[in-house]
Amino acid sequence: MILKEDEKQFLLEVVQKMSYFFWGPTLEQCQQMRQVPFWLPIEKGLLLLDPPADEVFTEIQTILNHYSTAQALFDGLEEEYVRLFISDRQGIQAPLYASCYVAAEPGERAPLMGEPALAMQDRFRSQGLSLADDMREPPDHLSIELEYLYFLLRKGWADNDNQLLKEASSFAAAIMLPWVMLLQQALAEIETAGRFYPLITALLGEVLKLIGGLNRWP
Repeated sequence: MILKEDEKQFLLEVVQKMSYFFWGPTLEQCQQMRQVPFWLPIEKGLLLLDPPADEVFTEIQTILNHYSTAQALFDGLEEEYVRLFISDRQGIQAPLYASCYVAAEPGERAPLMGEPALAMQDRFRSQGLSLADDMREPPDHLSIELEYLYFLLRKGWADNDNQLLKEASSFAAAIMLPWVMLLQQALAEIETAGRFYPLITALLGEVLKLIGGLNRWP
């Protein structure tokens, strides 16, 4: 698939917004999420994705419409985010770190800062990048991986660098997609009243499939 210039921009904005989502909600973000322009890049980007993405997007909008104010949306998403990814009485069943999804003993989660985290450090060094000094998250946090994917795509398209674009495609398909699908499965198995993050994760999976299939670069 060869993308038009506006389609490239839509895709970049979608990847960027996905990164924002998995850092957790802020009141400012929730105020923006209640405005139509915030969702336009994702809505237009849906034209590039397989049909199930339309249904996911519609359900996301239905959830957002349940909240009458930005504060109510923030409170709802914050409670859901904390329960799913930060702290839960039963333990976190769907962590946002790739290392937690590598091969481990049956019924157990692999520890943090495993091989995927070390590999991300190497990728950052290879591109002359580094994490911010105040970054407390491991480098294989989902939002950090999405920011790296965004970097590869943006710079690859800006510089007409096919090597970077091939790396973006490979990173999306071979590195991110397998563990994001496991994350999606873990979220599907959790009984929760909140559906926003499971749906966003499902949408992210479709986006990664698209990027992973972009093996012809203009």
